[in-house]
Amino acid sequence: MVIEMGNYAMKDLKIVGDGTYPGGDYERVAITGNGIVSGNVVAKEAKFTGSCTVQGDATFQYFKITGQGDVEGDLISEEVKVTGELNVGSIRTELLKIKGFLNSSGNIEVEEMNVKGGFDIEGSQNVGQLVVNLQMAPSAVTEIGGEEILIKSKSLLNRKYRLEADLIEGDTIYLEYTTAKVVRGNDIELGPGCQIGLVEYRENFENRDSKVGEAKKI
Repeated sequence: MVIEMGNYAMKDLKIVGDGTYPGGDYERVAITGNGIVSGNVVAKEAKFTGSCTVQGDATFQYFKITGQGDVEGDLISEEVKVTGELNVGSIRTELLKIKGFLNSSGNIEVEEMNVKGGFDIEGSQNVGQLVVNLQMAPSAVTEIGGEEILIKSKSLLNRKYRLEADLIEGDTIYLEYTTAKVVRGNDIELGPGCQIGLVEYRENFENRDSKVGEAKKI
């Protein structure tokens, strides 16, 4: 995914401390403190530190959050890195890295997603590669569809957090501490702590230490 930014010169938007500034097209957006962008915003690069809000849609080539970021609309970016918490409508990106928590009221479309923490996604996740280490809090999503899906649960205090989903479908799937109605894929492996209603597999299925209502080859 390549985001076209145009060839014209654009100014920077910098907010330090408390402040509210209009949306628009910028070269770079840097917010440190408690900043608000009132409206849609487009920039090559955006870095939020503190508590920052976009009151609209956000389109960036690169987006980094340290603290809490709120995008009230949809987020489109080539790369998103979160250390803390991101609240957003929907996301479309090539790379999404989260150390913390993601709240999304829409769908997630991403090529590569790496999570150390958790997420609450009201829509669906469409991913190429998904790697999750469940920490901090329970996670939930309606549907996950992808190629490689890896869900583990291991916190610093060895506390186990769970993921709840209606459907998980992929080519290669490994799950721990996951509750799902249906898991469907080519190669499926269940580690400890899962509760799955129905497993449908095409090639291989291995259950180490989980509860499964029914498993069938399709």
